Amino acid sequence: MRYAIAVGHRRLVLVWLLSVWTAAAGCAMPIRTSGEERAAQAGSASFAVYALSRGRGVPEPTRSAWQTVWTMLEDARREGKVTRLQQTRIGLEGEVRLCAEFSDPGRAREMLARAREIGKGVELLNVVEEPCSGQ
Repeated sequence: MRYAIAVGHRRLVLVWLLSVWTAAAGCAMPIRTSGEERAAQAGSASFAVYALSRGRGVPEPTRSAWQTVWTMLEDARREGKVTRLQQTRIGLEGEVRLCAEFSDPGRAREMLARAREIGKGVELLNVVEEPCSGQ
């Protein structure tokens, strides 16, 4: 029994030492992205607009504000300012997510500010800076 405990303790110490050595040697360090990948990430920006409900469907003011944002982004897409516009139904009561991606981060910030202004004070309308899925 004592032998089994001693072997178990040695294994635990060995595992701990290997973990410390791995971390110190740099094997546990995160992989850095290449300059090209960082440029691609920095070169595009996106945000999403959510119209949500609270058990009785999307309220009319929320739906109206979401439609205003959708129209603004659709017009920008037709003008070539939005590189991707993705609409996704997310619930059973009409909840929806609209995600817009831009190649110009300055344009993205401008449109994001306009979307937030449209949604200011509108309950259950969320404007969130996040990537569009399925890229």
